[in-house]
Amino acid sequence: ASDRLALPAAVRRALRFVPAAVLSALIWPAVLVSDGSLHAGPDNLRLIAAVVAAVVAWRTRNVLYTIVAGMGTLWALTAGFGL
Repeated sequence: ASDRLALPAAVRRALRFVPAAVLSALIWPAVLVSDGSLHAGPDNLRLIAAVVAAVVAWRTRNVLYTIVAGMGTLWALTAGFGL
């Protein structure tokens, strides 16, 4: 007897998207919500840093570069704008 559960191919394909969905559900509220309200304007420094990190992730597919780019951008913008 096998200890593994046989899942249909469609379920296995759908499960591939679960990590990205969970990560998005954790990250986007932290980026877009400030003081209980939606903050998606160009003055949202976290949004700018998240976009930079997303572009780096897309181009390099490297987790370390993505983290460094996102955090470096956020720190630089925070220091530059004195917030």
